[in-house]
Amino acid sequence: MANKIVDIEERISRSLQGSLNELYLLRQEEAAHLDSVKERSNSIAVELRDLAAAIDKTNKDYNVSRAELLDKSKRGESYNERFSYERASEFMKLRGSLEERYRLLNEQKSELMHEELRLERVITKSENMGNRLRMVLNLISTPEDVTSAADTHSAEAMLTAFLLAEREAASFARDLHDRPTQTFSAVGLILEIGKEYLKRQEYDLVNKELDRALEQTRNGLSEMRSFLFSLSPTGIESGFDLPMKRLVSQLGQMWDCKLSFTLSGDMEDVSANVRIAAFKTLHQAVINAANHGATNVKVTIANHKKTLRVRVIDNGDGFDVEQERIAARERGSYGLINMEDRVRMLGGKISISSVIKKGSNVAFSIPILT
Repeated sequence: MANKIVDIEERISRSLQGSLNELYLLRQEEAAHLDSVKERSNSIAVELRDLAAAIDKTNKDYNVSRAELLDKSKRGESYNERFSYERASEFMKLRGSLEERYRLLNEQKSELMHEELRLERVITKSENMGNRLRMVLNLISTPEDVTSAADTHSAEAMLTAFLLAEREAASFARDLHDRPTQTFSAVGLILEIGKEYLKRQEYDLVNKELDRALEQTRNGLSEMRSFLFSLSPTGIESGFDLPMKRLVSQLGQMWDCKLSFTLSGDMEDVSANVRIAAFKTLHQAVINAANHGATNVKVTIANHKKTLRVRVIDNGDGFDVEQERIAARERGSYGLINMEDRVRMLGGKISISSVIKKGSNVAFSIPILT
């Protein structure tokens, strides 16, 4: 049975890797096409600016020649009048030609803008799909720490890995939409309002809107950094110290919440996979605490008797754990379930307890296999 599961793992991994390679090539082709579209769009923009200047100059020349024509006509200078008429006609034809060229180029630019947006959507979707495939591939190909809790490959663990990857991908998309995307959309709206004030020359209001846009942009960047950090904690490959310090800073800036942590024991024996899983689990617990009104969170991480032990204690509002599980399933949020699955996949144990108005306590342990 174990050999069959290993064979299935290898075949799924090869298939996923092949799909990733195809996605990479597709993204490269679309990115090259996007660059070409942007280059053409920029070239047209330059030509449109030149055409606008030429149309403006031709219009002025036409108005001058028309004024001359009227003047010659009033004076009865028939020869000069004819010359001025021909000159005015040439400028009028030239203006019409330039305006037609401008119209055609403007249509092309509009089409290129639509194509640019389409390509950006394709590239974004392929990147999201690639992230999901990589997530599944990493979970499947995670070495013995995941699959050898009982020194054997577990079909149940594989299924859990797939479900966890799918839930995290859904959470990834939802969080991206609910947080950074909406923040930057708000910036766009604020700038639109600012443009209207600028047209009306209400410069004090313009400055206020720019200040709001700047603040929103900074908030959006903080959210994006936090978002990316939760996906791939910086510095985790060398231990817990650096990512924990990042988390301390992040919690203070975004939630005004104090985080303290202690590390004990030799962490060199802790593999990268265990470190990543442990950090993502404690990260989720810490963010949950901040979202539930905690102003103080304490984290302890220890390597004791070949077991990584982690505890997260907070002074937040607390919650009913079972009721929260039910409510989370109904709204499609799997934070607590993902925390439990991630630990159990590594052969670990986790307990989550909470008391209303008295905070929460999350403790888990993961065996360190050699």
